[in-house]
Amino acid sequence: MSHDNLLNVTAARMWNVPFSFFARKPFTLPEKAIILQPCCLSQIMLTTPLLAALSNAFPETRFDWLVSDWARPAIAGNPRLTELVDSGSVNIKSGGYTLLRELAQKLREEAYDTCIVPSRSGVMALLPWRAGIPQRIGLNVNGRGFAHTIAVKPAKAVRHASEVYLTIAEAVGINLTEGKPVGMEFYPPDLDRTRITRRLVEDLDWLGDQPLMVLHPGGASNPLETNLQKQWPSERFVRLGNYLARKYNARIVLVGSKADKSLVTAVSGMMSNAAVDLAGQLSLGELGALCEVADLYVGNDTGPTHVAAAVGCPTLAIFGPSNPAFSKPYGTKGKVIALWKEWDGKRPFTWDNGIMVEEAIEAAKTLIK
Repeated sequence: MSHDNLLNVTAARMWNVPFSFFARKPFTLPEKAIILQPCCLSQIMLTTPLLAALSNAFPETRFDWLVSDWARPAIAGNPRLTELVDSGSVNIKSGGYTLLRELAQKLREEAYDTCIVPSRSGVMALLPWRAGIPQRIGLNVNGRGFAHTIAVKPAKAVRHASEVYLTIAEAVGINLTEGKPVGMEFYPPDLDRTRITRRLVEDLDWLGDQPLMVLHPGGASNPLETNLQKQWPSERFVRLGNYLARKYNARIVLVGSKADKSLVTAVSGMMSNAAVDLAGQLSLGELGALCEVADLYVGNDTGPTHVAAAVGCPTLAIFGPSNPAFSKPYGTKGKVIALWKEWDGKRPFTWDNGIMVEEAIEAAKTLIK
């Protein structure tokens, strides 16, 4: 355990002392609840199964979500939510006491009776208590859920993020084996669907007469961290794209954020078959709409890959240093294959021992079938 984590755990255990004098309370059906999960895109997407489970079980409850502007597009069109509350920062802890006080006041004014905290953060546990929300339900890992009235400690065998979050649903009596199955959800706005349809027809001259395949060679960057090791080597994207274009007569569309523009342009320039470069031109909603009609999506361990999988696009997710057992797309409507070579973390990670093009081709064949 790092020195920083040791300090956090120690502080959390100290906070447990005063809160231990208050008895845990039984669950009561909420009327107005808010989910605290402000960042980041992948984690927001992996939390949507929890929202689905809660919404299905308690259809009369109003659900809101505290989220940063950066991650807001991931749930902006979700019909299960009534209001998105601006967190003011992707990292509430870095905002200090002033931000915590302001957010607590904002939540207090909304008069929520219940707060759902899937985060392991001690700060996120403290916030709803400061806001006076009477029912506080969330994870309690290493004592950081000290202020929750229903503190949930997942079993060690539960590893995947979405399944960890869903233990909160089980803790309030929801039977996940009955009723509707839950998975990640993403809802592209109708306007974005219209824009993508017009772009495909007018700009790409695509009428559905050939396979449409989307490649996302970038990503792995958010306001909290940048981990370029997650990016599969660009030359492997080139070789895979060339293969898909030749084998299936596919129309290849390259996507990415504005920060990915130079990388995507380089990939496009190295391809022997012409590809459409839309890097920096699509909103997250438009990307979701594009993936709704695509025959295949290939991307790294990054937020847009979860969006593609959530809308039902056959998705090939290529993982580098991170183990997909913890964070691969969850419970999706479409086919998903996550490729990964085991890495123990003891030696520096390199793609030399990572996923090769031939392995990606075989996975793509399976998804396309």
